[in-house]
Amino acid sequence: MSPQQETPYRVGRVLRRMGGCVLAYLLLYAGAWVAVAQTADLEEGFWDTLGLGVRLFPLVGVPALLVSVFGVTVHNRMHPVRVRLLLFVALLLCTWPLMLADVAEPFQSQLMAHIAYVALIPAPLFPEDWVGDPADLPGPPPAGDPHR
Repeated sequence: MSPQQETPYRVGRVLRRMGGCVLAYLLLYAGAWVAVAQTADLEEGFWDTLGLGVRLFPLVGVPALLVSVFGVTVHNRMHPVRVRLLLFVALLLCTWPLMLADVAEPFQSQLMAHIAYVALIPAPLFPEDWVGDPADLPGPPPAGDPHR
């Protein structure tokens, strides 16, 4: 297969993988704010609390998405567990607006959503580009791999 024929397949695969990560984050973010709206003892109503979550998305969600998707995209040597731990620390820093809130429920819910997201995101995002130790990759060993 020539490089020109391989490029559209790779671009489509990259967009599908990144799109899956973005969709997973959006669902977890929305679920966290629905939980906050249902359980938090706030003066605002359910819809006002969800509106607050939407207004906070550019401050919390967008940086978290950028850090996470590009973080797992570029890493191809580090052990996946280490990548997940470093990613969680970065996502924890993205929750700074919620740390300043008077109530703890938004921060706690977003923290749980970030933990779930870090556990769900594929690390590495592209296993075929892995140049680290083959024993570090999750899943069955490749055929003919003497290291596993």
